[in-house]
Amino acid sequence: MYHALLVDDEVHAVRGLQAGVHWERLNVGSVYTAHSLKQAQEIFQAHSVHVMVCDIEMPQGSGLELAAWVKEHYPETETIFLTCHSDFQFAKQAIQLDSFEYLLKPVDYSELESVIGRALGKMAKERELRSFEETHHHYRQLWESHQPVVAERFWQDLIQRKIPSNPEALCGHLRKAGLAYSENIRFLPVYTRVQRWHKELSERDQRIMEYALRNVLEESMEETPGAAVIPVADGSLLTVVPFEKLGDEGEIRAHCDAFIRNCNQYLYCDISCYVGDRVPLYELASMLRSLQQLDENNVTQINRTFILGETKKKVCRLEPAPLAAWAEWMKQGAKDKLAEQVSKYLEAWNSFDGSVDAQALHDFYQDFLQMIFFVLQSKGLQVNQVFAQNLLTDKPESVLRSLASLQDWVKYVIEVTMNHIHAIEENLSVVDKVKRFIADQIGEQDLSREHIASHVFLNPDYLTRIFKKETGMSLSDFLQQSRIEYAKELLANTGQSVSDIAVASGYSNLSYFSTIFKKATGANPVDYRKRTQQN
Repeated sequence: MYHALLVDDEVHAVRGLQAGVHWERLNVGSVYTAHSLKQAQEIFQAHSVHVMVCDIEMPQGSGLELAAWVKEHYPETETIFLTCHSDFQFAKQAIQLDSFEYLLKPVDYSELESVIGRALGKMAKERELRSFEETHHHYRQLWESHQPVVAERFWQDLIQRKIPSNPEALCGHLRKAGLAYSENIRFLPVYTRVQRWHKELSERDQRIMEYALRNVLEESMEETPGAAVIPVADGSLLTVVPFEKLGDEGEIRAHCDAFIRNCNQYLYCDISCYVGDRVPLYELASMLRSLQQLDENNVTQINRTFILGETKKKVCRLEPAPLAAWAEWMKQGAKDKLAEQVSKYLEAWNSFDGSVDAQALHDFYQDFLQMIFFVLQSKGLQVNQVFAQNLLTDKPESVLRSLASLQDWVKYVIEVTMNHIHAIEENLSVVDKVKRFIADQIGEQDLSREHIASHVFLNPDYLTRIFKKETGMSLSDFLQQSRIEYAKELLANTGQSVSDIAVASGYSNLSYFSTIFKKATGANPVDYRKRTQQN
């Protein structure tokens, strides 16, 4: 079991992290908390801590100071920083302190959970390798069983430029990894990346499918001595094929095309392969960067094999988007016309035969956002009143990954923007929508302010203010009142057990439910049921 430490001078922020992250999924047995640098140091001295989630800005010693102390005294602990400000100096210092991640508040709990999982996974793998390396010279048989792990570490270090790029240094590292190649050998790199899964996958299922992809590639390379399949990032893979003499380019393309067809049919994904030039080992990392750049600029074509030498930059003369006309249609409420014209404009990019690159998508993305902000301002609305936190800008790299992703995002933004403008102009009550949503979701234990706000596409703080202003009651008090009223109705009119009613009303803890119920009604659930049934 792992142990985590949460450090923040705001008590509510720590409690939110305690409750919001599914620690048991991460195999975290103990979650310690501290509200200052001194308290955190005391916990380190009393307990083992594997991962620390730490606020940067604290009054009595900053998170950066704490991380520097931890790095000196407990170097195996992974640190994840949280901050309210995207300040470059903070980020720079966090990088210098070798922190695992740097996240902006308010943090999405599922994203934080994923980051913590990766940090613990990294720690587990490093422990395994460290343990292996310490006993390697004593146990030759153990070394042989771990040889694939050592070989993979070599390839990872090579492509991440952790090994000096000169032949002499490489020879030494090759020997340590148990790899042997002739002096004149050249390596053909093939970079493979999944562009889209055919159906929505959980993170666990996606990891399983990526593992299957790697197995398929490794099996196809079994008859090629010295070939290696290396995980790169985000599920992408680099296949390295050694060649002592030139081969047939057509054969390579056919092999990649067959692999793509199999992935389409059996692994339910769209995928592309990027074939580089044959290079000496010390040039492999640079060649990988070239292939990754080729992939980044491929935003319109899927299920293709690309040969680096055949791919040349084409001149792309895109017509500027008619943003002024689109803005007018948006103001006037012509949603269908706008959606059709924007879709037609972007669809036309597919006819440019691959000459549309990542920069074109980025430019359009920025211009389209500027148009949205202009329209909202003209309607007297602020962006944070219309969109939930980070709806527009959270992970823009996923929006800009392909033309198809950009098209989906644009459709969604148009829908949200125009629906909100229409709702405001027609005096539709957002509060009524919230009440209706709470009534529908009353049994959900994880129903939070953020969850409710995202349903009506509003910033949580703004929703809280307008809800209090219109009802005279805070959103959290209304939610609790709704749960208690629902429980009262079930107690009076059904034969369900009190524990089942607690769960149905959104409470997983029976004792807590009984306490809250008695505080609200003056009687515990059992007495309340007796009283109502007597009447």
